[in-house]
Amino acid sequence: MNSRRPDSYSAPARTFTREARRPLGRQATRSDDRPAAPVDQYRIPEYNLNVEPVEVVAIMKNMGNAVRWPRQPDRPNPKRDNTQWCEFHADHGHTTANCKTVAKRDNHVEEPKEPTPERVINVITSGSEISGISYSAARRHARVSVNPETCSSQPPAGEATDQVISFVDNEATALINPHHDALVISLLVANCKIKRILVDNGSSTNVLFLNALKEMKIDESNIRRCATVLVGFSGEQKFTIGDVALPVYAGGINLNVNFAVLDSPSAYNMILGRPWIHKMRAVPSTFHQVVRFPTKWGIKEIRGEQSISRECYRNTLRAKPATL
Repeated sequence: MNSRRPDSYSAPARTFTREARRPLGRQATRSDDRPAAPVDQYRIPEYNLNVEPVEVVAIMKNMGNAVRWPRQPDRPNPKRDNTQWCEFHADHGHTTANCKTVAKRDNHVEEPKEPTPERVINVITSGSEISGISYSAARRHARVSVNPETCSSQPPAGEATDQVISFVDNEATALINPHHDALVISLLVANCKIKRILVDNGSSTNVLFLNALKEMKIDESNIRRCATVLVGFSGEQKFTIGDVALPVYAGGINLNVNFAVLDSPSAYNMILGRPWIHKMRAVPSTFHQVVRFPTKWGIKEIRGEQSISRECYRNTLRAKPATL
């Protein structure tokens, strides 16, 4: 009866041609003197399991008794190819890359768990990435809606899932009714749990207020200094400091989102406007106090925090006297 191969075992040489893989955890060697590319501080982590079978087996070995390993054969098969070794079966006959059992487990992708935040961070119109940030660009964008044949139509970004997003009218019975509350949620942004996020489909940009950026311990040097103008409801204008790209995690989806950084007092830490809503293919409902969006794991939702929404509204009225 064969025993499981120890880690120090050297597999027999393979007869087929294949690019050699470096052992896990070992740094790659460069064939030239070019410096290594800098690691992005806010790089989006990958949560899929579409990796090489050898790496899948290496991960499974660290899972202990959670993995059901195959039973070893009672006697060796003389017809097996002894030049090929399978890490999963710990036996000869085929390679790990061609192992059908590992391939089945690799194709079973589970929804990732929300990362642990490092810290918790207790209607504006601007230039859109699509509509443009200047009056002339916005005018050209408006012309397309009048004469759509002058512009080639493109499908929405992302892969369609044909999932149905629906709401039931009696879902709102669990809320404080009647209400006209805004949709305020909490999300994980750059490994920080950000509270008081306003989901506003009336905003053409995503806004991050400077005080919240400082609380996240993100240095202002990460801001790309490119000021744009935010235009309020009554036409008042406010210049931004610049913009910054940060990963936003929601329901297993991690998106790199561009924010306009604004140095202004606000009851909110962040505003997620139409760029994020459309990128997520999300449907927010202030009446139901929820935003729903499709994922590969089905329709996911983020519930609004009604009490915090009312607190933000009260703080907004306290900060600004009525000027009607």
